Amino acid sequence: MLHRVWALVLALVMIPCFSFAEERVLVDAITDPAAEEGFAFAEDADLLEIVFPQILDCDAALFRCGGETMLLDCATAQQADRVTAMLEQMGVTELDYVVNTHPHFDHIEGLETIAEAVKVKAFFICHSETETDHMVKALEVCREYEIPVVHYGDEDRFNLGGTVIDVWLKCDPNCNLNERSAQMRVQFGERTALFTADMKLKTQQALMKHVDAALLDIDLMKYPHHGKASLHNDFIAATTPLFAVITNNGGKSSREGRKTLGYKHIPFANTVPGYVYWVTDGQTWLVKRLDMDNPVTVTSRPDTRKFVD
Repeated sequence: MLHRVWALVLALVMIPCFSFAEERVLVDAITDPAAEEGFAFAEDADLLEIVFPQILDCDAALFRCGGETMLLDCATAQQADRVTAMLEQMGVTELDYVVNTHPHFDHIEGLETIAEAVKVKAFFICHSETETDHMVKALEVCREYEIPVVHYGDEDRFNLGGTVIDVWLKCDPNCNLNERSAQMRVQFGERTALFTADMKLKTQQALMKHVDAALLDIDLMKYPHHGKASLHNDFIAATTPLFAVITNNGGKSSREGRKTLGYKHIPFANTVPGYVYWVTDGQTWLVKRLDMDNPVTVTSRPDTRKFVD
């Protein structure tokens, strides 16, 4: 009898602990289209929207919150028309920030096409202005279109409406350029996402060493380097993503990423066909593919040029 009394007391003491535990919420209408049925954000809710255009083997993502817009990376010149098509279909005529994570062609080369299509208020870089020929060319574009160039660094912060985007550049300066690409932790209300650019193992190790574990624990992830490499088990355990996006199609080059996420039972989407859409009110993420009136037709092929890491 005494044991039963103590068991009841213990259960009553533990109830508040569970009631105050944080619950991450995801409505995944990509894996299960029926999941969105009956779901809607409040009509007056402030929202963070993130849209991935139909790009493959390169990076670009649109952020929109509180009337402000940001484009993270610019894709290749060959695929930049897919980015501008997305901007047009989303009604975006100007970008408050265009932010480059690192100046490889598949992240920066599309700037000229984008600057021709919409007004770019500022271009943000975190590497030397002569780091690559692609960076030099991008800065020529900035001069031509009178776009201010702003340098940012480790632990800097972008504020976009009510969204906070913290920058991590934790890898050793002697590492290759992919490893030195900027990592972006996105937070809106209680919801979080991690944009990993083209990081590899050394960056994963640096983040686990230098970043508070609570900050690494995120909801959604942009999978690194277009799915070309696997993530370390310890890094997956540290980040615990509920959903991931691979900026690629389901072909050979994204095989390792798809295998890794499948093995860990993490749902994911490729950006071809698109558009992949993340939206949150700060409490719940909705993940879906947008049904656009004039969807982009996948016609162009990924760039086949090689670059030295």
